Amino acid sequence: MPSKRSNLLPWLMGVLLFIFFATEGKQMRAAQNSPDTIAGDGWEWHAVQEFGVRGLGWPELEETFTRLPAAAKGQVTDEVWKLSQHSAGVHVVFSSNSKKLKVKWSVRGNNSFNHMAPTVVKGVDLYALGAKGWQWVGVGKPTGKKNEAELVVNPVAQDRKFLLYLPLYDGVDSVSIGVEDGATIKRVEKNTQKPIVFYGTSITQGACASRPGMAYPALVGRQLNRETINLGFSGNGKMEPAMGKLLTDLNPALYVIDCLPNLKPEEVLPKTLALVKTLRERNAKAPILLVENIPYAHEWVDLHVAGLVSQKNKRLQEAYAQLKKEGISRLYYLSNKNLVPANGEGTVDGIHLTDLGFTQLSKTMAKEIKTILARAK
Repeated sequence: MPSKRSNLLPWLMGVLLFIFFATEGKQMRAAQNSPDTIAGDGWEWHAVQEFGVRGLGWPELEETFTRLPAAAKGQVTDEVWKLSQHSAGVHVVFSSNSKKLKVKWSVRGNNSFNHMAPTVVKGVDLYALGAKGWQWVGVGKPTGKKNEAELVVNPVAQDRKFLLYLPLYDGVDSVSIGVEDGATIKRVEKNTQKPIVFYGTSITQGACASRPGMAYPALVGRQLNRETINLGFSGNGKMEPAMGKLLTDLNPALYVIDCLPNLKPEEVLPKTLALVKTLRERNAKAPILLVENIPYAHEWVDLHVAGLVSQKNKRLQEAYAQLKKEGISRLYYLSNKNLVPANGEGTVDGIHLTDLGFTQLSKTMAKEIKTILARAK
């Protein structure tokens, strides 16, 4: 008959193995989520939370890189909630004197689309502040769910400010910046200016730029040196009441409402009236800019499409006129004139913009926003 001691051995071994793997798993999760410095192989790695994650409307989102608070789940549609898990517009600003910089990032869905480059869907994009303002440095090309890329090699040896954009059409679980051993990397404090909030469609989210820094809210942000919050939801920027209420949580320098591509002509008037009134009830001072539907490149040959765009813009004009008549102040309107290249060469599919299209859109919009902010002082 086996002794009691021999019967206890398998049980003890099982308990010890459970404790070991539980502890090991806890340590691994803590290391993955910790903002502490990790050194090795000539590099020091820093989780980006150490420097502050920007482009977010709610502070709780800094740990998740997502765009809507947990309370929004169940209030917004399932489609909006899913898209809010993408890190569109989320960015980090830091300074470093490292001659080389690396980025490690882990994406959630490893998404891919037939009309967008992987670099914009799930890549990262780095800029540095130079004599001409923010200038592009390098892009992190994704290879899968876990990625690592060297974005700076042998720059001029000096302390620089850097701006790192996260993926537009995928979520991220972790992002870390690597600098050479002995190099400095520091947090850059925000200025006191309020951010600009963009609420819209796939075009707002950034389809189909070549990389994250070319989405038009990001371009406007660099041109005006302002933090921007990208609340573009592909196919689902529909001026829904739940999103209107969430927008009132924010206290931005300006609301930019760019939802017409996702609306039917008959929806534009009632939804615009409701959204603007919701925003104004809770925020009496923040300017609101209504943006017309951009012209589509194939309107000249597809008269049905041309008619839809024209009808929607007409309904937006009616909403604007009615709101002004009702005494809504600090309300502005941007026509689609000069928003995109007139020759139609700024799109991927006639609707979604390339870098060329986004460049023109951002310049026209930045000029209008600059004027509005000057009046609001």
